[in-house]
Order: sequence, then structure tokens, then C-alpha cells
Amino acid sequence: MVAAPDAGNDAALASLATHLERLRFDLTEDPEGWRRRATSSARLFRSVLARAADLDAPLLVVIAGGTGAGKSTTVNTLARARVAATSVVRPTTRAPVLVSHPDDAAAFAGDRVLAGLPRVRGDDDDAAGVGHRLVLRESDGLPRGLALVDTPDVDSVETANHRLAEDALADADVWLWFATARTYADEAGAVYLRTARDRGVAIGVVVTQLRPEDRDEVLADVRRLLADQGVDADLVVDIPVAEVTGDRLPDAAVAPVRDHLTDLAAPAQRAATRQRAIAGVRAGAPRDLAPIAEALAVESRAAARLTEAVVAAYAPLPDELQIELEHGIPLRADVLDRWRDLVGGSDTLVRMQTAAQRVRGAVQGMLGTAGEVPAESPRQVRAEVAGTLTATLERLLERARVDARRRFEQDPVGRRLLDIDPDLRRDDLDARHDRVRAAVDAWGEHVAELVATVGAERRVRARRWSTALNAVATSAILVVFTVSGGLTGGEVGIAALASAGSQAMLVRLFGEQNLRQLLTDAHADLDVRLAELIVVDRADLDRAVTAAAPLADATAEIAGVVEGGARS
Repeated sequence: MVAAPDAGNDAALASLATHLERLRFDLTEDPEGWRRRATSSARLFRSVLARAADLDAPLLVVIAGGTGAGKSTTVNTLARARVAATSVVRPTTRAPVLVSHPDDAAAFAGDRVLAGLPRVRGDDDDAAGVGHRLVLRESDGLPRGLALVDTPDVDSVETANHRLAEDALADADVWLWFATARTYADEAGAVYLRTARDRGVAIGVVVTQLRPEDRDEVLADVRRLLADQGVDADLVVDIPVAEVTGDRLPDAAVAPVRDHLTDLAAPAQRAATRQRAIAGVRAGAPRDLAPIAEALAVESRAAARLTEAVVAAYAPLPDELQIELEHGIPLRADVLDRWRDLVGGSDTLVRMQTAAQRVRGAVQGMLGTAGEVPAESPRQVRAEVAGTLTATLERLLERARVDARRRFEQDPVGRRLLDIDPDLRRDDLDARHDRVRAAVDAWGEHVAELVATVGAERRVRARRWSTALNAVATSAILVVFTVSGGLTGGEVGIAALASAGSQAMLVRLFGEQNLRQLLTDAHADLDVRLAELIVVDRADLDRAVTAAAPLADATAEIAGVVEGGARS
């Protein structure tokens, strides 16, 4: 079992991130939602690894909050330059804007922050107006050692906007949460504050547009609400209502925020703040992964259920084939066909064939069939037997396949799997026929080999046998049924007589024990070939379930982290 990640276990954290990125959640009710959650956790872990590798890098301070809280205006004021677009049109910020001191710009040119977003040097006024990219800007109005990220609104009606904000918060060393006097108590904001609490990240709460007469009351209520949520904020300040000029507030309005950031940028404080954020993510990994572990457990149970459905659909086939064999597929006819090859093409064989024709005519007469029946070679009979066996196996496999699909359709997860891969609802009948016929032909060759090798020392004596009764019975069994399946009345008597005669002949040829072993081996080989056909016939169903099921190593590792956290 894997232990919960700790400060010295970067390999475990990297492994977790890799596993999370590979999860598909095809067997859950909300695959997209779960994939998003897993990807977010993976991003968080990779961000921690990147930050842990460079503790002296500039701090990333992410400014987040709801619509109209004045985030962009505050960023401009702190940077002492218009680096973020402001407007009364919402949402204003569609792409995150990262602003740093020019000396720190190189630290953010790579993929360490908001990995995967294209970098844009924002020299034009509307650079932040287009989403899904990171706008990089510089200002010497910021202290060295930190960068600010202005994010899209977390309550944006555009899903892509608040997801960008969440991704930025995952990379943050420090959160500055912005709310207004009207929105600070909203539950939507409280969800994010609890996330900050759980991650152990340094957080400051800034209430904007606050009138002086309301200041004390509102800030006291903010502190009360934070305490109720278990959030230990490092900073709780307000930005009063003030005139905005050139997209900026008066410097005095943001002085408490600027002082806080300047303190954080000092080398010693910067390292301590970053280590705190890293430790918080590591410690919170079991809790963050618990819902994902449960989703994976649900998926694993669903995969097992679907696999059991496939197994149950195909499991009866061996018994069903045995019943079919007992009801009329002439297994012993094939064995007797090999006996005909063993005794050779002598006058006895001619007499046998002639007698067989007479017996067959008599049998068909009892069946009510008029006309003379031409002699048939044993190989023709063998081909007929192979065709009958092939058709029987195809029918049994088709019935099992239909049953498996029916079981999938009755299961919501199974239906989803069929919808994901519509080919599972179709069968390649020609390919199945070719597979089955090849298996039957191979089985026939195997029986021939058994006849050629079992009881070989008796073969010479077999060539001297020429009694009419045994010859007729043996040849007759090649052209009529060996068991009573499908026959009635007098037909049963003649078939039984022929079968008994042929069995006696084979016992004299091979010996009772050898014959029993030959038939046992023939049955066993047919069972093996049926099992192989089943494996191929259900292979696409099995592959679909396996592909959709969560990877065993990922499931075990994530569950191990969660269980390790529960024990600690």
C-alpha cells in the first residue's frame, strides 16, 4: 500500500499526478465532471512539485473573487500601471493576466504557472479580452519576488472563465480573495475559502467598495464568518469606496494590501509562505482524493458487474453443446470415418459400401422416403457432420452474444458503454463463421490423429475383420445417426442397432479402454476449441470493459493515499 504523500515524497506525488491524468471515468454518471476533478488534482500536484523544486522563485499571488469586486482595478493600482483591462461590461477579464517586476519576468516565461496555456506578451489594451491564454505583463511598480495574477470571475456564467480562475488558484502561493459589502457572505465564495483552508495556503480577504460608516461592522462580520468556516486569514482589510482614475484607485486605498505583499516578497518570508502552501497540498491530498477514490471504487464494481454479465452469458455454452451432441450430432461417425481409412481400400470395403447402401435404403424406406439412395463416401458424411457442428456452434455463440448485450442494455453503465462503442451492438457473422469452421476442421484433424495413434498394435488384426454384420453396422453408422436424437419408433431401433454394432467393432479394434480414452480426448479437445471460440467471440466486450475500467495500479495507489491519510 502507498503511504500518503509527505514533504519528502515527491515521487509519490508525481506518480499520483500521472495516474490522475490517465483516468477516464467512463463507468460513472458524470465522466466529464470526474475527469475535470482528477485533472485539477493532477495540476495541483504538479504545481507543488514545480514550486518545491524552486523555493526561491517569485511568489504567485492570485487575486480571485466574484463579478464586480474590483480585482482588475486593484491590480492596476498595485502595479502602478494599467496592466489589466477594466470595464462595466461583464465579464471583463476573460484571460488571466500575470504581472511581475521586470527582473522576475523570466520566472514565468515557461510552463511552471498555468501549464498548457499559451503565453502572450500583453502590449495592447485588449490583450486580456480573449480567453484560454495567459497574458504576461511587467511593471516596476511591484516589488521583486512576487507576481500578481488577475483572474476571471469565479461566478462567471461562462464555464471556461471560472475554470481558468480555479486553475490559477491551484498554482497560487497566496490567495487574495475579493468580495464586496454585498457578496462577502455568499456561499459561492465560502466554498473557495474552505478550499484555501483545506490546502493550508496563505489567504487574505479584501472587502471592496465599503463605505466608512459600514467598515467596522462589515469587517467584524467577515471575521466571524471566517471563524465559522475554520479559515485563518492572514489579512482581512477593506478598500473603501473611492474615485477611479485611469483604471486605478488612489494609492492610499490599497496601502494595507501593498504592505502585506511587500512583506511576503522578502526572501525569508517568501520561502516560508511557499513551503506552507506546499505542505498544505501534501497534507490535504488524502482528503482531496477521497471522492475520486470512491468514484473509482464504484467504477471497479461496475466493471466487475459487466464482466460477470459477459461470463454469465457465455457460461452455459459447454453444457448446451453437450446437449446438442447428445441430441443428434454424430460424434462417433467421425471416429468411424477414420476407421474406414485404417482398414484400407480392400474388397471388404466395397462390400461394406454396398451393404451400407442397402441398409440406408431400408432406413429411409422406414422414414417414408421413396427412391434409390446413391452411395455416399465417408468423406462426404464427414463434411456434412462438420457443417452441422459448425452451424450448431454458430447458433450457440450468437445466442450467448445476444444475451450478453441484453444484460448490458439492462445496466445503465452497460448501456453507456454500448453508446460509447456502437460496434459492440454489431456482429461480424462472416468472421465468426470462418473462425468456427476452422475450429471444427482442426478438431476433425485432431480426431483423425487420435484414431491413427490409439491402439495402433491392433491395426493389423483390424484388416482381417470381414464379418457381414460388423461391416454393415460400421458402414451404416457413416450414413445414419449414431444416437436417437431426432428419431422415433423403428428409426430408433435401427440407429441403436447400428450404433451398438459399430461400438462393438471399435472395441475389438482398439480395446475398450483405448476407445474410452479416444472418445474422452475427442470430447476434451472439442471443449478446448469451444473455449477458444468463446474467448474470441466475447473479446470486444471484454476489451471494452477493460478499457473503460479504472486502471488497477491507479485505483490501488489513490486508495492507498486515502487510507493512509485516514490512519494518520
